[in-house]
Amino acid sequence: MLDEYEFYQGAVLRQLVVASDLSLSFRPFEREGRIAAFVMNGRIGIYVKHSSKRMSPWRFTFTIEQAADLLDLEARYPGSFLVFVCESDGAVALSFADLHTLVDFTQSDNAWISISRPPRAQYQIAGNRGELDRKVPRGVGVILEETMARVRDRYAASR
Repeated sequence: MLDEYEFYQGAVLRQLVVASDLSLSFRPFEREGRIAAFVMNGRIGIYVKHSSKRMSPWRFTFTIEQAADLLDLEARYPGSFLVFVCESDGAVALSFADLHTLVDFTQSDNAWISISRPPRAQYQIAGNRGELDRKVPRGVGVILEETMARVRDRYAASR
């Protein structure tokens, strides 16, 4: 029997594979015996959170344990991403740098992110620390852009 979160994780990994021009590999990121996230191409961490709420706004909370998972992932894989799946509306990818502008994990036991999207518009994101200063498009494109930038940097360094 599959757990609900497995469907959402699968949807994110599928979006990455389908949208990429590169060959991608994934492995689980384990912490304290549980799979907390995934590592793409051995270099980029991807942490997936989901909301099964049907309509905007979607609210995501972080327990102390989840915050520890995120910070450990970031320490091991700088330049990692957090992907929020907003039921069937879409996925929103944020860099950890953006996450830190929105969420202060030390302010409360349950830090939070709120994502809203008016019809035919991009996502607005706020957290317990403040609001993101820009709208965010649907999808995982920012992760693939980072992957391509790293490939270009490696290629340029090898020449």
